[in-house]
Amino acid sequence: MDASKPTMLPTVDVRRLPRLPKGPGEDPSAITLATKYRDLRLHALHTSPEAFASSFEIESQWGLGRTVARLSNPQAAHFIATLADRDTSGTSNNNDETALQSQQWVGFIALLGPTLSKSESSAKVSAAHDPFAQMQATGLSNNLVRTSEQATTSRPPQSGMLSYHIGAVFVERGMRKAGVGRALIDAALSEAETQVHERKASAFECTMHVDTYNDAAIRLYQKVGFEVVGEETYAQQTVASGPGESRVIERVAFLMEMTRARITCVFILTPQNSWHERPKFVRTSIYFLSTTNHRKSRTNTSSHE
Repeated sequence: MDASKPTMLPTVDVRRLPRLPKGPGEDPSAITLATKYRDLRLHALHTSPEAFASSFEIESQWGLGRTVARLSNPQAAHFIATLADRDTSGTSNNNDETALQSQQWVGFIALLGPTLSKSESSAKVSAAHDPFAQMQATGLSNNLVRTSEQATTSRPPQSGMLSYHIGAVFVERGMRKAGVGRALIDAALSEAETQVHERKASAFECTMHVDTYNDAAIRLYQKVGFEVVGEETYAQQTVASGPGESRVIERVAFLMEMTRARITCVFILTPQNSWHERPKFVRTSIYFLSTTNHRKSRTNTSSHE
């Protein structure tokens, strides 16, 4: 290897996994995607057991049908980080499904929701139970302790506030500290922003759990705009401790939360850039303003008369 040449970082794309039909039957594409997701999920549970409340010992006993049920959930958007094929480096592949089938997967994330939020004190997803089931209907675990003054102060119901939860976050060890985790989170939050815009909602809030020891993940989530608002003691599902033996590990997780408000600004432009003539072009900018650290993101939509 020529030491004088700079190391080329692999190209990573984040793609949304298409929602699978509840019964894929003989659909080879759906079966391929479900199998790849299950394989990476089991790999993640086996190599990074500390990152999950579930365990390899439990999920390795599940059939492909459990994976299909997860990937067909209408209240879940799954995103996959993939490595670009070497022979297609520098080219773009606009067919996400084809790329997902052919490229190597190195990470994933799930955005769950939306549900309609009624107040700051409304039930949140608990670290002690399956978040996919909880987004349908359950409350907080009794073990959750609010640690933020903002979080313990109840607010009046807000019309049009949507609630989401981020879960199932994993990045392959060799790809960490390369921006993959941030790209996955940005993709999930961008999807939430799109849904808020499409539903004409006023804002959205998003929660996630992270174990208290995981300083690197906590720092990453704080950079995006999350803040710690509570902590909860929970038990990881059964983990093998030796031949024929198993044990339950007790952990403490932070509940992190962020809120982004939707602000619409309309700019009226004319060929002469004058405000006194009949407009020829209207551009609407949709801003999402974070109420936790005042970060701001923007998407533009344009229309012509």
